[in-house]
Amino acid sequence: MSKRVYKFTNAQYGISNLEKKRLKLSTIEDLNDPFDLCPLDTTDPAVSKAADAVTSGVWKTTAILCFSRNWDNLLLWSHYGDSHKGICLGFDIPMGDPGANYDTDVLYQPNLLQIRDPEDVNFDLANRLLRTKHESWSYEQEVRMFVNLDDPPDAKGLNWIEFGPPLVLKEVIIGAQCHPTESKKVEEAVKLYGDAVKCWWAGMRPDSFLLVKQDHPPHWHARV
Repeated sequence: MSKRVYKFTNAQYGISNLEKKRLKLSTIEDLNDPFDLCPLDTTDPAVSKAADAVTSGVWKTTAILCFSRNWDNLLLWSHYGDSHKGICLGFDIPMGDPGANYDTDVLYQPNLLQIRDPEDVNFDLANRLLRTKHESWSYEQEVRMFVNLDDPPDAKGLNWIEFGPPLVLKEVIIGAQCHPTESKKVEEAVKLYGDAVKCWWAGMRPDSFLLVKQDHPPHWHARV
């Protein structure tokens, strides 16, 4: 069983990802929420110390990939898809595998998690910390994939994961405002995958604030 998830990026990085068949892995320093990994009330210094011990160990050996369950969210395109000028990559990842953290839905809530005793900082709590964010992020409908850092970083200090199980590229969606010069490069890069990957365009519905998949570029491309 697999789940379709989506990764938004600007055109430049997206084309590079397609050509090199890989995605950059993130560490805690790369994440844009300071409460990530520790959405916990740490007023008690003992609780804070216990939580630090758990989370620091995770991030020494683990990296993260962040996806969304939806491709058509207008805000996601604006915030992560370069104001609709970028692209969205659709992947199939393993679903419900008890032996791997490939399919982790983020949970959204209004307040920090509460525990009464540092002894309650255990595996179950650590798993909850990995997947809890403030409710203001709920529009992202985030799915997380955790990956062991088995290989050393490259010369620039970056870690990567290659396309293929458990990260199978299935579709590419070109943003509604992607420039023809960039979109042509995307189309060429998708050809590397043959029939295994479908290329779409994000089209704007004329009757509502909705995006739809279409198999042709927007009409304004002919005028550029």
